[in-house]
Amino acid sequence: MTEFDEIIIGQGLAGTTLAWQLLDRGRRVLVIDRAEAGTSSRLAAGLITPITGQRLTVSWRFPEFHSAAVNFYRSIEARTGSRLLHADGAVRLWQNERETEVFARRRADEAGFAALVAELSPLPDAISTGPGGFEMPSAARLNVPLFLNVSRAEFQRHCAYCEADVDPADDLVVEPNGVGISRLGVFGQTVVFCQGIAATENSWFRGVEFDATRGEILTVAIPQLTERRTLHRGVWLASLGDGRFRLGATSRWDQLNEGPTEGGRDWLCTRLSEFLRGGFEIVGHDAGVRPIVKGRHPLLGRHPALPQLAYFNGLGSKGSLQAPAMAAQLAAHLVDGTPLDPAVDLNLRTGCR
Repeated sequence: MTEFDEIIIGQGLAGTTLAWQLLDRGRRVLVIDRAEAGTSSRLAAGLITPITGQRLTVSWRFPEFHSAAVNFYRSIEARTGSRLLHADGAVRLWQNERETEVFARRRADEAGFAALVAELSPLPDAISTGPGGFEMPSAARLNVPLFLNVSRAEFQRHCAYCEADVDPADDLVVEPNGVGISRLGVFGQTVVFCQGIAATENSWFRGVEFDATRGEILTVAIPQLTERRTLHRGVWLASLGDGRFRLGATSRWDQLNEGPTEGGRDWLCTRLSEFLRGGFEIVGHDAGVRPIVKGRHPLLGRHPALPQLAYFNGLGSKGSLQAPAMAAQLAAHLVDGTPLDPAVDLNLRTGCR
């Protein structure tokens, strides 16, 4: 049996960021992944947005998470020779008068809010600004598929990656000093599950309750639009370069296994037409399930009865923002025993036993 300090099941945003953090601590790490094309991480737009929702809510602990994310992704860019993080900012256009009133009140009363916004600068003629909006200079977009791909290549180079489908119930042999996966000939002091929505079938962590949503995203060609900032107005429109954009996203809590739908496509197209002048062409249509857990914040930590097993999940739609800080926290907990933030501590928030 080849021995590792940590074996990570899943190479989405959670598993990939955790692997980097552990490798940087000198740990012997193995990442095991099924290499599926349609996972939520690979379909994610990678948006890092400070203010979201109809209530213009500041993203949870944004300054802290934003700093950690930028530093982390820039370091991976330097190590892999790739451009991953596009820090072009974002624009939020008003949908109604209520949003303008909420914005004015929060900008006047909340210093943290005011620090994250700026006056709206001119937009291309292809965009109808309507009554206006505001800018978010600190907003950014992570090229998630590229991040996962270059990370996988680096893990493979260090013999830290294996493509396989591991069944948590049948393949794991939990022993006092670790966990063996005899079918793969590997043994880890700790196995960390970073499975995304697949974790709903993980019998070791039955106490985790999901509030997952299915989202649909379009890829559209808009040759007349050259804007690099991400645009928000009921939906978001994020540039991929060369006149192509991702457009999203719908959100449904039922029929999670359903793929792309005509209704989802039509809804997204209607919302885009409300602020885009000129036509566009649909060149792709995807659907995925966001692994949101009850309580909304991510969950991480060791199993309360079997500390050889650990968990990292629930990044949801803010994964690109939160993953680096959360992974660093879990790595410190696994290696040094550093206490976890109660807001994300698996043992405090779930009924795992």
